[in-house]
Amino acid sequence: MSHQDTSIPLLKGNITIAAYEDIDSESAQQYLLTLGDNYFLISVKARALILALLRSPGTQQQLESDFAAEAGMRVPAATLITLAKHTLPPALFRDTPLPLVRKPFIVSATVIAPRYAARVAASLAWLFKPRCVMPIVALFVLIHAMVLPDALHIAHSAWTVPQTCILVLLFLASGMFHECGHLAACRYFRCDHGGIGFGLYLVFPVWYADVTQAWQLQRRQRAVVDLGGVYFQALFLIAVDVVALVSGNPVAFKLAWLVTFAMLLTLNPVFKFDGYWLLSDLSGLHNLHRQVRQSITILVARALRKQSASRPPLQATILHAYLLLSTCYFVYIGLFLARELSSTAVFFASMTGAGWQESISLDGMGWAEAASAVGHGLAILVWPFMIMLASMFFLNRLRLGMHVIVSSIRAARTLPPRRHST
Repeated sequence: MSHQDTSIPLLKGNITIAAYEDIDSESAQQYLLTLGDNYFLISVKARALILALLRSPGTQQQLESDFAAEAGMRVPAATLITLAKHTLPPALFRDTPLPLVRKPFIVSATVIAPRYAARVAASLAWLFKPRCVMPIVALFVLIHAMVLPDALHIAHSAWTVPQTCILVLLFLASGMFHECGHLAACRYFRCDHGGIGFGLYLVFPVWYADVTQAWQLQRRQRAVVDLGGVYFQALFLIAVDVVALVSGNPVAFKLAWLVTFAMLLTLNPVFKFDGYWLLSDLSGLHNLHRQVRQSITILVARALRKQSASRPPLQATILHAYLLLSTCYFVYIGLFLARELSSTAVFFASMTGAGWQESISLDGMGWAEAASAVGHGLAILVWPFMIMLASMFFLNRLRLGMHVIVSSIRAARTLPPRRHST
């Protein structure tokens, strides 16, 4: 016969709890618990229980009294101990090690250490003052509207090897500037942050900035941090657009197209890029992918005239918009990849044996000519390779999406029929 452990659990001492702002005033109050680099959203009762345990009560009666002082209600100590051991995050307990903070990258490395990143952010934070933001955004919209049509046209012209090298370097610089925008936004709101790194996310090489502590900010402030990277890329594009308009340099037009594409990719809410976190912060909804699955179940249940849960109107609207945007994005990417795969297949089919031999032959060439030929050969092979990787990733995501839809339909079909009142 086993005996239930009735000892009062001990919590770590470096726990802080702050009120967490939500968009829906009718939603239950939540609190943000911080433990090192780990953050947890907890309820009012969980907060009361944690605060009672942090007082290190020596007896069960003392635990009951401490909880009643925080929650305004008395609960038996045995119930509180059971709730603590089964509902609180294990990382809070003194005898449990902190979980490792997992980065969503296959490989990653810090490029700018936090202390140097803090200096850069401090020197740029003034750009987030309202009197600076509005003129900068207006100037960007005006100039970029003049450049973008020509940029879209020139981007599809031939790319030479020197142009490609310059574009890669400048594009990397724009990515670094993007991350500086996130850090500068944190600094503007007096929020601590980490450094800047570079990693491989899925099949995408990306820069990243450590803004984990932005969780402590208010909802609108977190949204500004989310948009800080795109805002700084708009600043970068103003300079690029001016060069393009003044000089007509094709590299400037191609760079304007590349950065614009990167900004739109960053703002799409399908992957966990800036657009995902922006939508999450503005809506007050967390784990949007799981929320969307639940919304699909609700929609299917309504179509089948089944009983289903309901959401506040604003949350439902945001989730439906997220689902629509995700669907449109997937359709666009699918059509883009299909077109590129078709073009690649036609190109390779048109290459005769002599054409392949000419493209890779280095006989009689100097170093400069050989380098140019190698660059041309890589250009032939690298883009199809990237398209193949992206296509495999897309098909895998499509498979997962279909699985979510099928699971949602099955879950909706198991619900009881909707009852009609007479």
